[in-house]
Amino acid sequence: MFAIKRPTKTVDIVTDLDALNQAVELKQQIDDATPNTSVMTEAEIGAAVKTQNTLRRELKAKLKTIDESTVTFTLRGLGSSQWNQIVLATTTVDQKTGKQERDINGLLMEALPAMIVNTEQHGEPVEFDPAADVPALLDAIVDTQTVELLVAVQQLNTPQVEVPKALRE
Repeated sequence: MFAIKRPTKTVDIVTDLDALNQAVELKQQIDDATPNTSVMTEAEIGAAVKTQNTLRRELKAKLKTIDESTVTFTLRGLGSSQWNQIVLATTTVDQKTGKQERDINGLLMEALPAMIVNTEQHGEPVEFDPAADVPALLDAIVDTQTVELLVAVQQLNTPQVEVPKALRE
């Protein structure tokens, strides 16, 4: 018998969203401070460059804070049977319209504990019990982080299974 190597993917969850917002603002300030050499004097250009350098140092420190606060989850796709059971358990059909509705939070609550194979923060292992800690994780993260996890879960569980013709041309 042969083995199927299921796909893996890492997902980063920034836990200090204030630092992330501040870093984005600093980058905008750096861009805004870019000197327009065609209309500025040498003194103005020098002052603008000095301001940019100060802002770059602040940004570098902020990025270090962000990196230290980031938790990286390594996820592995599930086998077909397990994934299908989760999808069925979290999908309902509206009796009036016949439309399927999926409980996204329920899907993540069911799938993530079985998919998380490693958890690190700033390159160091983090104590994380997927079965016990996923509900608290899902309550703590913001919508965009939930979407990022959902996309990763769906990609890993519906992977490319054959070589596209274009790759062979």
